[in-house]
Amino acid sequence: MKPAPFLITVTKIIAYYCLFYAAVKIYAIVKGMWFWPNLLIAVFLGIVAWFGFRVIKKETYNWYFAGICIVLLSALRYYEPRLIPYLQGLFAS
Repeated sequence: MKPAPFLITVTKIIAYYCLFYAAVKIYAIVKGMWFWPNLLIAVFLGIVAWFGFRVIKKETYNWYFAGICIVLLSALRYYEPRLIPYLQGLFAS
């Protein structure tokens, strides 16, 4: 059975968004922002992007992946201003 076109679009958006956002975090490190918190987030986003592109390549689309990624990415964007200083405090001590 062929997946819904909306699911395919959402999965592609998630994969490319994670890849772009990971690149932004790497750029932030290059520009002198805190290394460890940004690297940790970039690695997390890179892993999610890798899974996303793997889903796209194998055409194994499912709503669980899309739903979990949407929730995790939304939470990351919402809590990032508090998460970055918290992680820096953990790694600095």
